[in-house]
Amino acid sequence: MAEKPLEKAFKERIDALEKIVGRKIPKRCRETFITAVTHSSFSGEHKNYRSNERLEFLGDSVLSLSITHYLLCTYKDLTEGELSRKRAYLVSEKSLSKKAEIVGIGDLMLFGKGENKSGGKFKGAILADAFEALTAAIFLCFGFEEAEKFITNVFKTELENAGSIETIDAKTKLQEKIQKVIHKVPEYRIVKEEKIDDTKYFVAEVRLNGKVLGEGKGKTKKEAEEKAAEVALENEYIREIEKSV
Repeated sequence: MAEKPLEKAFKERIDALEKIVGRKIPKRCRETFITAVTHSSFSGEHKNYRSNERLEFLGDSVLSLSITHYLLCTYKDLTEGELSRKRAYLVSEKSLSKKAEIVGIGDLMLFGKGENKSGGKFKGAILADAFEALTAAIFLCFGFEEAEKFITNVFKTELENAGSIETIDAKTKLQEKIQKVIHKVPEYRIVKEEKIDDTKYFVAEVRLNGKVLGEGKGKTKKEAEEKAAEVALENEYIREIEKSV
């Protein structure tokens, strides 16, 4: 009997995931790994399948603990604040999406028709979420030690050079640039909340003297404000301020 299209797609994904993980995935774990690469748009169209959102939730903690453990054991002279900023940099959406691209998670994702057409496999937030979900699948199947080993291997270069990583966050950087010239602080406000594929997002604006400098979206208010600050740093007005210093 010929394989059903979905069964064939799942088998191909398991084979690819085994190469990423570096070990054979036992039968009892295959469903978990398929769930790790299943976007909510796919599970919405195929009711017998679960999205990776719950795994993403777990993976966030597994990643954070693994990175924290490495930093704490390796960089013994760093303060709590410095460790926190370096960890935030390493587990940021930008960082995780880049790692997801490198290992090839995007091509393994299962999307609904609409998300597939809109290029879901290229979206940073989706890739970052999938990377978190994958680490959760490794943790659930092989245990924390193996998950930590996978994470430290993927982040090997960044972790070894974490001591020299520039970790000033965008909000701090923006405020410093502004205060050098006009001695005012930018104002942040959440202007909207929206839901995308069952995930809640906040939209933040950063203003100066009533002028909108940037807008950002994130799963938390803090993340949305940080994204808005990143956009503001590229604003022509801020660039002009820099030139005047």
